[in-house]
Amino acid sequence: MGLSELSPLWNNIIISLLTVIYTKIGLQIATRLRERHGKGNDSRKLIHFFNSSWLLFWPLFDVTHWSWRLNTLVPVVLALKLFHSGAILADPEDPFVRVVSRSSSPSELLYGPIQFSAIMTWVGLTKFMTEEAAVIMAAVGIGDSLASVIGSRYGRHVYQMPFSNMKTIEGSMFVFLGTVGGCYLYPYGMGLQVQPLRLILAYSGVASMVEGCTPGSIDNVVMTVVLHFLSGPLKQALEVP
Repeated sequence: MGLSELSPLWNNIIISLLTVIYTKIGLQIATRLRERHGKGNDSRKLIHFFNSSWLLFWPLFDVTHWSWRLNTLVPVVLALKLFHSGAILADPEDPFVRVVSRSSSPSELLYGPIQFSAIMTWVGLTKFMTEEAAVIMAAVGIGDSLASVIGSRYGRHVYQMPFSNMKTIEGSMFVFLGTVGGCYLYPYGMGLQVQPLRLILAYSGVASMVEGCTPGSIDNVVMTVVLHFLSGPLKQALEVP
């Protein structure tokens, strides 16, 4: 029996389990990367990329049944695991802690990683199958991840805004480029119309500026909030329907 012959509930249960398998594969790849190269930042950002791309499964959900909300199964379960590993077990030798954190500190899981899971949950519940969801996940999942990896490896031109930690121009450039790429990749994969280039460039510019001006511990949250509230005004200013 194919998925088309399943009830909406069972279809959505199966697709949600597929997203779990997909993100589990991403975690295993990141674990291998951590073991081989010892760079916690790279493995952490690879997980962010895999997790943000979970929205590519959204078109497979049947929205005629309330269970489409099971698309948030991955971020909800991940948030619980992050809290359990970071606040309760608090074991720096835990393999999960080592692969998700930069410094193998359990408390680090309670900041950026758990915030990322909260963003995914909010997007999955309130922005399902929308262009705004694609833009937000492009910025925090691809742009911010590339900024951290490229900045730490190749960043040579350092700057610091009043309320942020040290950033690099190279990293900020890749926030912009990564967001541009994600604004094409995610809508295309979701079967949505790709926005005009001028709007994509505006979104990407905003993401780059916000990431450069915001403390690293809350940059994903701030980027999400700013992009959410500027989405409408940017469309209006650029005359995009």
